[in-house]
Amino acid sequence: MSGVILTPREPAGPPIDMTGVLPERLAEGGRDALAGLMLVRGSKRHRLDALFDLQDGGPSGALVLRPGGAVLDGVGAGMAAGEILVEGDCGAYAGSGMRGGTLIVEGTCGAFAAAEMAGGRLRVAGDVGDFLGAPLAGGTRGMSGGTVVVAGNAGDRVGERMRRGLIAVHGRVGSLCGARMIAGTIVVGAGCSPDLGFAMRRGSILLSQAPESLPGGFVDGGVNDWLFLELMRRDLMDNGAWPVGFPTAGTRARRLIGDRSVQGIGEVLILSKA
Repeated sequence: MSGVILTPREPAGPPIDMTGVLPERLAEGGRDALAGLMLVRGSKRHRLDALFDLQDGGPSGALVLRPGGAVLDGVGAGMAAGEILVEGDCGAYAGSGMRGGTLIVEGTCGAFAAAEMAGGRLRVAGDVGDFLGAPLAGGTRGMSGGTVVVAGNAGDRVGERMRRGLIAVHGRVGSLCGARMIAGTIVVGAGCSPDLGFAMRRGSILLSQAPESLPGGFVDGGVNDWLFLELMRRDLMDNGAWPVGFPTAGTRARRLIGDRSVQGIGEVLILSKA
């Protein structure tokens, strides 16, 4: 079964809410199942085929989105299987609530990318906004599974209340990265703004350089060899999640433990150069 390419008929205008536009629908009912979906743009509802031109093409069973300047919110939200390729930028909520499948974005993403994600893979070639892998507005549970790899930078509150999974940002991250983190792994390739690991309870944050500041509840565990780093490095390299500036050999790292102000035993590992 061929994939389907979606191209907005009128890129200019309010954002289009792409919730429900998923590869599962294509697998179940083909192009007709997509064409009849009702989408919200601005204050009005429209059939998908009134907003997009549909053409066969792309990988088998996949959806290919060509925004062409249109703002597409909620791309891949709730996806459980299949593949979506975005040949451009995404708006907010890309991959939010994902449970499986693969979402590849060749441009940038807005706020709340991978928010409350539970499974699957999200790869972003550019930057992402605030709340990557964090709870949705009003929620209390962040990312609980899956893999996110961002080639660019990320905004504030990356991995807030994260419970499981992997977030790898090759560039910089904003403030409060890993805030209230419960478990999981965050990898930051090029530095971070203040308050890293605020109220962190468990989990691991890997850095190549010391953070600008840490909450007072972190204690220095010294520099030691951590054999698990070799296994982690191999796995992350295989997934394209090991930043270029990270050492390619060695297991030594400085370990900071916290946030002890909330009885946390999470760790911030600052990798030593080989």
